[in-house]
Amino acid sequence: MAAVDLTRDAARVLGAGWLEPDERLIEATPVWGLPALEGIPKPPWPADQLGARILRVAGLTLLWIVGSVVVLIVLLVLADGMGGGGGESGGTKTKGPAVVLHGKGRDSLAGRLVTPGLRRRGWWVFTNRRVAFVAPRGRVSGKFWSGSGPEQEAAGPVPVDTVAEVRDSAYTYEGDVDRVRRTRILRRSKPAGLYKRVRFADGSGIDFRRRHQ
Repeated sequence: MAAVDLTRDAARVLGAGWLEPDERLIEATPVWGLPALEGIPKPPWPADQLGARILRVAGLTLLWIVGSVVVLIVLLVLADGMGGGGGESGGTKTKGPAVVLHGKGRDSLAGRLVTPGLRRRGWWVFTNRRVAFVAPRGRVSGKFWSGSGPEQEAAGPVPVDTVAEVRDSAYTYEGDVDRVRRTRILRRSKPAGLYKRVRFADGSGIDFRRRHQ
């Protein structure tokens, strides 16, 4: 079976059985790992991903050591958002995270959604009935390749797991909000863009970055 392309395949995969009758898809935001967390601690790594994580960190460390000073400077500039990102006008692109879960600790309503399963590749989905994190089973294309190259024909329905879900009776949709972000190196505040905000009763919530700014 061909790998699921998170950028292209959301409507097809979710519409083939995950969406309920008359349920309308509003946002299906692709993510390749844990969403941004504000005020909520990160979950532990699942055992099946821990070994791969260690190898990845070791490889990145080696590249860091053998890399040139110029490359390091470029990476730091990009990480700090000084390479043209973060503006609001003049066609400058903002760089906010795709999805943000915010709350006060793990016991907040948003914090209770944060489990090791959120480290999987999948979609944060917002419909007229619920918000959920949905992860396809099987092969999923990497972030670098997603949305590029020729489209492949679907071989049939793709099974998915609903890792986290909240029905609309448990939250309020507050509409669009402007978010800011903190740069990693200099800790400066920069615009992150417009987000759709879902708010839970305790004040925690989920922000979905708008596709069209």
